[in-house]
Amino acid sequence: MNEFTKILMENSKPIEKKGKLFIHGIDERVDAGLEFIRTKYENNVELELAIDYIEYFHSETIKADINQLTKLGYYPSTETEMELDHSIKHALIGSYKSSFSDLRRALELTVTDVYLSSEEVDRQKAVDWIMSVKDTPGFSNVLSKLIKNGRYKDIDDKCEWKSNLQYLYWLLSDFSHNKGQLKGYRELNNTNFFTAGTSLPTIKNDTLKLFCDFYIKTVKEIVALQSLYNPVILVGVPFEEKFGLEGPMSGYLNDGQAAVINKLMPEKY
Repeated sequence: MNEFTKILMENSKPIEKKGKLFIHGIDERVDAGLEFIRTKYENNVELELAIDYIEYFHSETIKADINQLTKLGYYPSTETEMELDHSIKHALIGSYKSSFSDLRRALELTVTDVYLSSEEVDRQKAVDWIMSVKDTPGFSNVLSKLIKNGRYKDIDDKCEWKSNLQYLYWLLSDFSHNKGQLKGYRELNNTNFFTAGTSLPTIKNDTLKLFCDFYIKTVKEIVALQSLYNPVILVGVPFEEKFGLEGPMSGYLNDGQAAVINKLMPEKY
């Protein structure tokens, strides 16, 4: 009798079986996922670049001015980083539906951040959202308001920016909204064994590849959003030479960081 069968047959409560089965073979699943990405995923270099951007200086793109800090602070930025962090962790252990949901929330958070930090939105509205008093504004509604003027209107007129973002958001939402069996657990995980209300998590390379593709696309759109919000990050500046240790907390990037921004900028923009 193997370990899986022992867990399934043991005299324990369902919740205990679910927990034990979920972590059964978790190290092997992570190792298999990492091996696939390292040796077989064709966009591995771009994936690592996207991860590095989020890991090391996504928060550096936030303007450290009074308007930003008194409205939203760093919460949307750090929460976006956590969503993207968990998306990878979920993907590596085979929790694919959760990984796609994390990507969706990361994109939504960035759009919300850019909108609420704009001059058109008063401070109290932003603070009410931060304090969980007001609901998150609708994704498409926010984009419609942003593209009414300025550089947001320019990029939408020239590149159909709003439609691009909506399309990616809808694709990610398909997994959360269970758009048919191809977006469900059985197909995503290739699950063919479900008994006693639970199953053994499995890795499916096709789904992991799909996640990695979506991760890159999501980060690229976030890079574009952050560049529209704070265009100075497109050009590296020697702020360390100018300010030394007394420089701004964020809002400016050096040459190396700006180079990553430009590499990740979607070609269509």
